[in-house]
Amino acid sequence: MTSAQLHIVECILFDDYHYSRMSKTSILIVDDDRTTASVMQLHLDNFGYHIAGIASSAKEAINIARDLKPDLVLMDIRLGEGADGIDAALAISKHMNIPIVFVTAHSDSKTLRRAKIVNPAGFINKPLRESDLKTTIEFAINQNPKIVDKSLKGASIKRILEETYKLTPAEAKVLSMLLKYPELNSTANALNLALSTVRTHLKHIYRKTNTNSKLMLLREIASGAAAKLINKQLNENTDFKNWTDLTGS
Repeated sequence: MTSAQLHIVECILFDDYHYSRMSKTSILIVDDDRTTASVMQLHLDNFGYHIAGIASSAKEAINIARDLKPDLVLMDIRLGEGADGIDAALAISKHMNIPIVFVTAHSDSKTLRRAKIVNPAGFINKPLRESDLKTTIEFAINQNPKIVDKSLKGASIKRILEETYKLTPAEAKVLSMLLKYPELNSTANALNLALSTVRTHLKHIYRKTNTNSKLMLLREIASGAAAKLINKQLNENTDFKNWTDLTGS
């Protein structure tokens, strides 16, 4: 492997560290029960999210949201004395445009009618279930383009491909290298992999991207869901000088 090729591989590997530090979705937890808040924090850490803060009152939630501007708020409805979670959610949603997911044990019709005024991104019933928490948060994030764009902003091309097409890290690494070295032999050499290994990864990539040839694959990337971000990265990087030739763009 040449020094130039090694440098490219190192950039792809180290860019993941930058991505994980800079682009995590941040979530504010609001719950007056410390045990519940701690459980949510543990789950969010395991899911890979950044905890913007933990609030136990409506006033504290509004102040933290204003100061730290999280991407999402997990809001308990009953917060003890004073304003409740719906009051806090109304203020946060109206003035800061931050999506709210209600986490509550109260599902009576009066409470739900008030909560719906906020137009929340989701509801999670207590007692908490890890699967419900994970699914509802993912749905809320995917419904908000601003959060999705932020999560991929500054990401390596490998990470963008991984997130967009649900590739494994190894598959995304092969595909990102194919953008630089269209010939399979060159990609294999750059990654220090056997050609047969690259071909196996490519078969999986074709299946996940609904393509069946290298040219079709590259055209999908150039016009698919993450095209804007990928093209921005490619256009700013002279190592990708063959991109427009391959895609016809």
